[in-house]
Amino acid sequence: MEKYAIPNKLPSEEVSVLTHRKGRLKQLAQRTEPTPRPKKKSTSFRKVTTVVAHARAAERDAKRIKRNFLKRGVLPKTEGKLKVNHLVLVFRHRGIKVVPNKDVMKTLVRLGLQFQRSATFHRLTPEIIAQLKIVEPFVIWGYPNVSVVQELLFKYVRLRCDQTGTESKKPVPLTSNKQVEDLFGSLGMLCVDDLVHEIINVGPHFDAIREKMRSFLLKNPVGGWKNAKQKGKLRSIGGEAGFRGDDINLLFRRLL
Repeated sequence: MEKYAIPNKLPSEEVSVLTHRKGRLKQLAQRTEPTPRPKKKSTSFRKVTTVVAHARAAERDAKRIKRNFLKRGVLPKTEGKLKVNHLVLVFRHRGIKVVPNKDVMKTLVRLGLQFQRSATFHRLTPEIIAQLKIVEPFVIWGYPNVSVVQELLFKYVRLRCDQTGTESKKPVPLTSNKQVEDLFGSLGMLCVDDLVHEIINVGPHFDAIREKMRSFLLKNPVGGWKNAKQKGKLRSIGGEAGFRGDDINLLFRRLL
C-alpha cells in the first residue's frame, strides 16, 4: 500500500517568483500598448478630377503668362521702381503642375527653383527680370532685409561642397565657421557674418557664393495663405504672385 501513500513534502522543483513576475508584467504591457497601424502602401493612383483640375490650372497659367507678355512686355509695370544690381529673394510658392510649355520649367530650373516652396538669392539684372516674368504665376520676389538673410543662412543654408571643396551629391549643412573658412577663405570670408555682408551688398564674390549654395527649402507660412484660391494671380490685382518689393519681408516673417 506504500505506492498509494501521499508524500508529505512539497515538489522539489524550484520556482522563480521573479521570473513569473516579469512574465506577468510583460503580458500586461502587451495588452496596454496600442497596436501599431499598418503603413499605407504608397501608390501613384490619382483621381481623374485631380488630373483635370491640374490640367485646367496649367492652361490658365499659360494664358495668363501670354497675356501679361502681350500687355506689358518683359519688364513689369513697376520697372521704374526696380533696383538693378540689387539683391532679390525669389520664392516659388506654387506649381505642382506646371504649364505644358517646357520653357517655364527650364526657367524655374535656371533660377534654382526646381521644387515647390524653395527660395534663392539673385542679383537683379535685365536677364533675371525677363526670367521672372516667364514664371510670374509661380514665384514671389522682392528685396530682403538683413534679418531675413541672416535667418536663411543660419537655419536653412545647404551647401553643394564639403569642407574639402569636392562636390557632394547630398546637401551639406553649414554647421560651423570652419566650413566657411575652408570653402570661402580664399575670397576673404572667415565666418557666416562675412557671407551675410557679401550677399546683402551683392559684392564681387556674390556669384561665387551662389554657385556653392543650394536653394533653401522652406514651409508654408504660419496661418496659411490669405488668398489661397488666388495664389497664381498677381499681387497687383489681389493675388499672391509677383513682385512685392520690401513687403516680402513681412511674408518671410511667417515663413521662417
